[in-house]
Amino acid sequence: MTGNLITIVILVLFIIYICYENKHLEITQYTIRSERIPEEFDGVRLVMLADLHNNKFGKDNKKLIDKVKAANPDYILVAGDMVVSSEPEHLEIPYNLLSVLAKDYPIYYGLGNHEQRLLPDGTNRFKNYAEYKSRLTKLGVRFLENERITIVRQGKEIAVTGLVIGMDYFKKLKQPEMTLEYIQNLVGIPENKWYNILIAHNPVYFKLYEEWGANLIVSGHLHGGIIRLPGLGGFISPQYKFMPKYDAGMFKNQDTVMLVSRGLGLHTIKLRVNNRPELMVITLNSCDSKKS
Repeated sequence: MTGNLITIVILVLFIIYICYENKHLEITQYTIRSERIPEEFDGVRLVMLADLHNNKFGKDNKKLIDKVKAANPDYILVAGDMVVSSEPEHLEIPYNLLSVLAKDYPIYYGLGNHEQRLLPDGTNRFKNYAEYKSRLTKLGVRFLENERITIVRQGKEIAVTGLVIGMDYFKKLKQPEMTLEYIQNLVGIPENKWYNILIAHNPVYFKLYEEWGANLIVSGHLHGGIIRLPGLGGFISPQYKFMPKYDAGMFKNQDTVMLVSRGLGLHTIKLRVNNRPELMVITLNSCDSKKS
């Protein structure tokens, strides 16, 4: 009897812990230093939102909105999966969040696989998503679906590209091989004169993004590996790959940096262990990275 009571207490405490993990944001700060960043962008702050999955932090996401405002960003980057594709009736949750933020900040929205599942025309899901996108576009949110825009400050520019890859690359267990030519056919070849930011929801293809010419990549999708093991990192990816290489945080190769968010929410199995939802704040620094 005592053993059963101990087991019940442990389970209750674990459930309380999981609820805490799901609802208590962690703010992470990253500074990206590169001589390619124009001086006019020195100190520019970006907030990256990813994998909200219709989650809420307080009523109408007020806690999340307050955290974003406290970060005082110049721009907001959305790295996809703000929605849950099986819950198109709940698009009001991400819409309300972004509609509030759009009043104060330029927002550049890259798609995730859940937004992509809502795209096929002729379905009720598409109608809901089309309205969601149209309403946000009217508020100034810029959707980047294999598109590139430039941000101009005092006559100098950086480029932001939103990459939307095929759904086959999100399949469970086995995905097709991706090539550089595939990415180039989708979004062209970046201008070397710009500092190039790539919004790419799936971080698995980091080496190809680097080869394409990205200087900074912002991603999500892997939810931090769901269960984070101390000293080892994320345990499993949505594609059922164990110990995914690009699970969360900063990854760097030569002059290319990729930042992978642990995400703001979950779907289906809403489980996080040692893996709090993450609001990522990125500061650009124009100083020579070799001297930093």
